[in-house]
Amino acid sequence: MRATICVPLLSIALSLTCAAALAAPSLPPGDKPAPTPISRVADAGTAADHPDADLVVVLDKAVNKVKPSGVTYVDHYRLTKVLTPAGCRDHSVLSWHYDPQSSKVEVRKVTLIRGGKYIPVDITGIHDLPAPQSWIYWKDRVKTLQLPRLEVGDGIEVITFRKGFTYALLDEKTGGPAPKTGAHQGAGGPAQEAYQDNEEEDARYIPPMPGEYFDIVLFEEDAPIIEKRYELQLPPDKKLQSQIYNGALYASTSYDADRNTYTWWGLDLPAQTHEPHQPDASDIVPKVVMTTVSSWQTKSSWFFDVNKNQFQVTPAIRAKVQEILAAAGEADGSDEAKARVLVHWVAQNIRYSGQTMGEGEGFTLHPGSMIFAQRSGVCKDIAGMLITMMRGAGLDSYAAMTMAGSRIDQVPADQFNHCVTALRLPDGSFHMYDPTWVPFNNDDWSRLETEQQYLVGTPEGEPLATIPYSPASESPLHAVHNATLAKDGALRGVLRLDGTGAMDGRLRRIVNGQRKGELTDRCARLLSAVSPRVQVDKVSSRDPADFSGDMWLEIRYHIPGFADPATGVLEFASPLAQVMLHEHNLLGTADEKWAKTRDTDLFLWYTRQLNADETIKLPRGFKLATAAKPVDVDETYAGFNGQAELDGHALKVTSRCEIRRRQIPPDGYPGFREAMTAAKDFCNRTYRLSKEGK
Repeated sequence: MRATICVPLLSIALSLTCAAALAAPSLPPGDKPAPTPISRVADAGTAADHPDADLVVVLDKAVNKVKPSGVTYVDHYRLTKVLTPAGCRDHSVLSWHYDPQSSKVEVRKVTLIRGGKYIPVDITGIHDLPAPQSWIYWKDRVKTLQLPRLEVGDGIEVITFRKGFTYALLDEKTGGPAPKTGAHQGAGGPAQEAYQDNEEEDARYIPPMPGEYFDIVLFEEDAPIIEKRYELQLPPDKKLQSQIYNGALYASTSYDADRNTYTWWGLDLPAQTHEPHQPDASDIVPKVVMTTVSSWQTKSSWFFDVNKNQFQVTPAIRAKVQEILAAAGEADGSDEAKARVLVHWVAQNIRYSGQTMGEGEGFTLHPGSMIFAQRSGVCKDIAGMLITMMRGAGLDSYAAMTMAGSRIDQVPADQFNHCVTALRLPDGSFHMYDPTWVPFNNDDWSRLETEQQYLVGTPEGEPLATIPYSPASESPLHAVHNATLAKDGALRGVLRLDGTGAMDGRLRRIVNGQRKGELTDRCARLLSAVSPRVQVDKVSSRDPADFSGDMWLEIRYHIPGFADPATGVLEFASPLAQVMLHEHNLLGTADEKWAKTRDTDLFLWYTRQLNADETIKLPRGFKLATAAKPVDVDETYAGFNGQAELDGHALKVTSRCEIRRRQIPPDGYPGFREAMTAAKDFCNRTYRLSKEGK
C-alpha cells in the first residue's frame, strides 16, 4: 500500500550569467560581493565537513508565481556539490518526473563547475521517456540527462522551468508508506520576471479547483542542505493559510500592488535521518503546508461535486448487489450488515491495477459501471465500486480521501494519497470502509489505518475527522500449543492460532494464495524455527475468503529426535515461543535488533496483543533442573510477562505481550525496547530438565 510524490511545479528562464547573478540577493555598494555559483561551490566544504554525505545541496531556491486561474509558474535553481566517488556515481544522471496532464517541464541550463570554471552541458541530449510503471499505468513521464564523467568536488548547476498544478493523487504508487502527494522534495529557483505567458497553453493546466493553490514543502532530503528557499507569489486577492511543522524555519511576508509574497527558508539543514520503522518523511522533517482553500468543508463539497456523477447504478450492478446480499442472507439486513457483505465482495473481486481514463485521472473516480466491467482499478476506483454497490442497496454512501501511513495536518491542503468509502448512518455520523486494504481481512477498515485522518465528500461539506485509536486488545493473537514428548524423544503436538483485528489479517496472509500442498510446506517453514526435522501431518484452517468469523489455523506435526530422554537430561527452548519469535506475521518485532536509542518516532502501523499458552507433557520422572524465573515488564507503550513451571508431568509456559501504540515517540522507545528485549530473552530461554536421581 504505498503514497505518491507529485513533482514540484517549477519554471525558469535565465541565462547562465543571470543565474550566477540572481542566485543571491544583491548587496549595497561597499559590502562584500554577492556570492557566485563558483564561490558557493568553493565554500561548500568537502566530505570532511559533511560526514557520511556523498553530496551537499549548496543552494535550492524556488519562486512560485500563481496566476488568477491557479496555474503556477515556478522557477527552479539548484546547485549541488559532489563530495565522494560514490556521489559521482550516484548523481551522474539527472532526472525530472512529471505528469503531462498536470504540468510541463523544460530544462533550460545544466552546468558543471570545476576548478573555478563553468562547463556547459549539452541539454539536447535529454531523453523524454515514459516513466517506469507497475500496478498503475498512467501517463507519467521522466526526462533524463547523462552528465559528463563527474569528479569529486564538481558543482552541478541546474535551471528548469515548470508550469502546471499539484493535486492529490488518489492512488498508492510508492512501495511503502509513503512520500506525500504534492510534496516538494527539492524546490528552488532564483527570482525573475521574464517567464513566458501563454494563455492558450495555460488553459491545459488549470487546477482541479480553479483559482486555488496548495503545496507541501519539505525542508530536508537525503543530502545536507546549506540553504533552501521557497518563495510564493499570489495575486493580491488570494488569501493564504500556512503552517510550519516539525521544526523551525525562517519566514517573511511582503505585499505590493501586484502580489502578496511569502518566503520560507532554512540554513544548514542536516540530511534526513533514516531509521528502521520510522514514519513518513512528512511527519518528521521540517515542512510548510500551505493552501488558498478556505476550509476543509470547502474541499469536501468540491470533492463531492467533481465525482457526483460517477456512481450511477446500472441494472447489471443492481442485480449483482441483490445476488450478493441474498447469497449472504442479508437481503433484508441492516444497512451496516449489507455494507459489510458488499465491502468484502468488492475487496475480493476488484483487483488492484490502474489504467488511465484520460482527463481528470488521479482525483476523479472512474464510473462504477466501468470498474464493474473491468473488475480492476486503483484505490479510488475500488472505493467507487463500493459506493456504487452500496447505493444499489439503498445505502447513503460517499467517497472520502485519506492519507495512508501518515498524518494530515490542519491546514486544508491536498494531503491525500488514498480514497475510501463512507456510509452515513441514521444519526448523521459516518462508518468508514476501505475495500482496498481489506482483501483477506475480516475488518471493514484495516487496523493498519487507525488514528488516520479522512475527509468525506458531501454536498454540505464535512470537517476533517480521525479514525479512533484501536487498543491492543482489539487485535489479539491467541496461540495454544499442546505437545507430548515421547520416550523415544519424538515431539508430537498441535499448534492452534486464532487471530482478531490486525492479527486476523496476519493469519489469513499465511494461508492466502497457497495451494493445498504449498500450505503444508508453508506451515513446515513456520515450525522450522523449532527444528529443521519437523514434519507436518495435517493443516486445518478457516477459508481465508470466509468472513463469517475470525481466522484460525491449526497444525498437527511431529519432530523425530527432538530430545533424547535416555541421557537423563532434556534441554530445549519453548517450541511455541520460537514460532512466535521468528514468524514475522506473528510477534516478529521481538526478534529485531533494536538500537539503544532513536532520533525519530517508531512507526509500527498497528497495536497488537499476543497470548501464548503451551503445555508439553514429559516422560515420567523429570523435573526442572534450574528455577525458571518469571519475567514482567510493564512500560507505557509495550509490555511483556512470561512464566514457566512444571505442573506434574507437564512443562507449562505462558506469555503475554502487548504493543500498545502504533507510533512511539523517541522518549518512549527505551521502554518499548526493554519489553521487546525481555520477550526475546524469554522466547530464547533454554529449559533444562533432569531425570530424578540424576
